Amino acid sequence: MYIVAQAPTAAPITVSAGAATSVFNVIAGEPGAGTQCNLNLPGSGRLSGQPFIVRASGLINLPAGTVTTSSTPLQFELAAANTASFAVVTGNVVASATAIAVFSYTSAVPTSLPWYIELQYVGGPTGTLLGKSNFLTSDPNGAVLGAQAPVATIHSPSTINWQSEPPVQFAAAIISAAANNLPVGTTVTLQEFICEQ
Repeated sequence: MYIVAQAPTAAPITVSAGAATSVFNVIAGEPGAGTQCNLNLPGSGRLSGQPFIVRASGLINLPAGTVTTSSTPLQFELAAANTASFAVVTGNVVASATAIAVFSYTSAVPTSLPWYIELQYVGGPTGTLLGKSNFLTSDPNGAVLGAQAPVATIHSPSTINWQSEPPVQFAAAIISAAANNLPVGTTVTLQEFICEQ
């Protein structure tokens, strides 16, 4: 497999203390800084009838402290659209990880936890996305959280023109729960956001 598309570098997200959907934006200093960080797939028919993988991964960065989270504090999702500019809303979410389970955390130093979400797709000739998704993360105590077996999916957008540039684009987001009780200053980074074929 080799990389056929890569999103620009994304700025970290500071996790909201309440319920919110936060989309990764392009980091300052890069072209398009402050706009939604999109992964644009190649057009010109390159992915029509071809398998490909969309992968996003990064870190949850917790400051030093003691806390017990609540309300399944954090969730990851990927959205897709066939328009040049789109907002991440429920209707275009193509993969949504099960929320991270409540955990207790005590550390005298900051801690980082990896997260990962992947879509394995084939570009349908009728302009659809067909495939499966999976994800993985852990808690600061080393317990694996949110592992999910691949789930078969047929998702919107359902009218993709594989000849367009781009035919479809993806965006990554986090969802924080109300009263999630994560330590103040918790951030999430998007380290990699790519399409491989």
